[in-house]
Amino acid sequence: MHNVVFTCGAVPESDGTVKIYWGGADTVMCVGEADISELVALCLDHGRPAK
Repeated sequence: MHNVVFTCGAVPESDGTVKIYWGGADTVMCVGEADISELVALCLDHGRPAK
């Protein structure tokens, strides 16, 4: 599979952001931060079409 990330957890923050954790190559843990409203908008506007 290409362009797939298997997350290990997500922590919503009180400032409207979310920290998303994932494993990298089974050797490290990574974290990224996103604005929740922007993340939801991107998913709704650019998500895969329903089958």
